[in-house]
Amino acid sequence: MAAVKSQEMVQCIHCKHGRFMQWMKNPVICECTAMQNERFVAEAKKICQAYEPSNIQTPTITHFDSYND
Repeated sequence: MAAVKSQEMVQCIHCKHGRFMQWMKNPVICECTAMQNERFVAEAKKICQAYEPSNIQTPTITHFDSYND
């Protein structure tokens, strides 16, 4: 699939480049493979030129019970 227009607001949680993780009840974090594993809040809206839709309704989120995991 092609990337969306660079002016559209998108969420990392819907992108195929994301690996998702969550510590306790904090927001879900996206580790972006297209941006050298930089981390973003997965459900925050942003403009991203690397965004490509994943078309996955429920992405896999790795959950952690502490910051030491």
